[in-house]
Amino acid sequence: MKDDLYQYLACDYFATGEGRTVMLLITRAYPRQEDYETPGDYNFETKEYTPPVMKKGHTPKVIAAREFADEFGGYFLQGAENLPRLEFIRKYKNHLPEYVLNFLDSEEQPGNFSFKQSVHFNYS
Repeated sequence: MKDDLYQYLACDYFATGEGRTVMLLITRAYPRQEDYETPGDYNFETKEYTPPVMKKGHTPKVIAAREFADEFGGYFLQGAENLPRLEFIRKYKNHLPEYVLNFLDSEEQPGNFSFKQSVHFNYS
């Protein structure tokens, strides 16, 4: 696989009396409007395209972390890890559906793939 287009975030949260919650996020981390210093623009008269300019520090890792916080809450972001693909698979393979594992093992990287999962175990 050349360059991995995705960000892999995971939080394995455990608290006595609360149980254990595993939160997983695989995202392309597409920028939102607020991530751009200036938006892209196309001038129909001159047929020139001006590409957008990202704000400083708005990297895919930062965008993925914000997406994780939006999905699972900022508290859990404190314990979240942004892992490389192979380490993510190794650590959380037992939490991933077979079709997601097959996707992660393939060379295919569609742009619109996103996976979010939260599993809670309460042993009391």
